[in-house]
Amino acid sequence: MRTRVTLTLLLGWWVLAGLGSGCATGAAGRIPPAAFQFHEVVSRTGSEAGGWKVSQTTITLTRVSQTQPVQAHCDVEIGVPLKNKRGIVADVVAQENAAMAADEAARLALGARPATSAELCMLFLGHMKSLLESRLPGVRVRRFIEPGIPRTKFEPE
Repeated sequence: MRTRVTLTLLLGWWVLAGLGSGCATGAAGRIPPAAFQFHEVVSRTGSEAGGWKVSQTTITLTRVSQTQPVQAHCDVEIGVPLKNKRGIVADVVAQENAAMAADEAARLALGARPATSAELCMLFLGHMKSLLESRLPGVRVRRFIEPGIPRTKFEPE
């Protein structure tokens, strides 16, 4: 069974109604840590750092704008070592960091006002990677690559 996680950020339609400026500055929609379900793909052996787990999530980013609306369905694969130089990386730690990075990366990517969905996804992935690198040494953020990983999709309420 395949589930999917979608984060929809609706920027500024309520700001537009109040200001009438066409500028999108507000944000709504948060992706929960549970949206990132990590699955072990390489077991760790010995006492050294190693092993690997992956989460695959489809995240939908939306900018509501009278002048430049855009929507992108971004496939995000986050890979982390089972154990890095700081120690064992618990799933809950990887999930919480991924959710915080996704929220911030969405704000940054949408705030850059890219013209195309492809550009929006590339900005989003780049921001997620840079935000996660300091929190989870050894992390990898990219489009879906690893085969056979259950994918998630978040439906905002």
